[in-house]
Amino acid sequence: MQRLLLPFALLLAFTACNNSATENKGEESSNEESPVIPAKPGGTFTVTILDRDEDTSSIRFNFTLDTLKYERTYNDVPLIKGYPDSAVYKVFWDAPNSVWVGFIKPNRDTRYYHGSQDKASLKILWVPSPPKRIYQYMEKYVGLGDAIRQQEMVQEYDKEIKSGQIIAHFIVRLKALKEPDKKGVYLEFGGIKRELELPVPQGAKPYIQVVSEDHCVVGLQMPDGEKEDYYEVKVVNGRIGYKQVQTALNIK
Repeated sequence: MQRLLLPFALLLAFTACNNSATENKGEESSNEESPVIPAKPGGTFTVTILDRDEDTSSIRFNFTLDTLKYERTYNDVPLIKGYPDSAVYKVFWDAPNSVWVGFIKPNRDTRYYHGSQDKASLKILWVPSPPKRIYQYMEKYVGLGDAIRQQEMVQEYDKEIKSGQIIAHFIVRLKALKEPDKKGVYLEFGGIKRELELPVPQGAKPYIQVVSEDHCVVGLQMPDGEKEDYYEVKVVNGRIGYKQVQTALNIK
């Protein structure tokens, strides 16, 4: 799954500030590394996904805690298609008044929101960079993204599809190269052909997974079993394209 990068801390010029920053950084690191313990919910948190058949959806949250009630809707949220709601999002309470919800986007990245209590009111915010301890727990133990990770891994995808006005075979194929630490990735649609290279660390297994008939990802199953997407390949309006996804930064 794609990971979000956390911003670098600024280096302060004054020694006193540096000492303070070091202390704060130590506290933050401690919080990041502290174990995640599921909490008994202190209230209720419901998720309603609207416009599931559109390119983007609306998400309505209803949050209650004791006598407090709060509702908020986020519009134009991209969500992965072809899966039930139970696979698209997962909810996790890490404190009686703190709840996280994670969603899977079409590019298989994640999107997180956080509900919490702020004195006498409730709030629900989009969190672009959730704490590492939270997203790791959500993805490893709560099951966010399981439906994607369990997709079949293949070495070739070849299917005739219609995109725009073009009907042609959409092909994504892994190929052997002379270099043992690389694989070739062959792409084709509508007469357009491309060849890419996929670096393969020792012990890793290249794969192709089909997201939808016009959308594939190419990645690596690492020796520890984790899957890392490397290329996203799509056919849009009759044209084939690809991009290297951010998870590639994690592959060494």
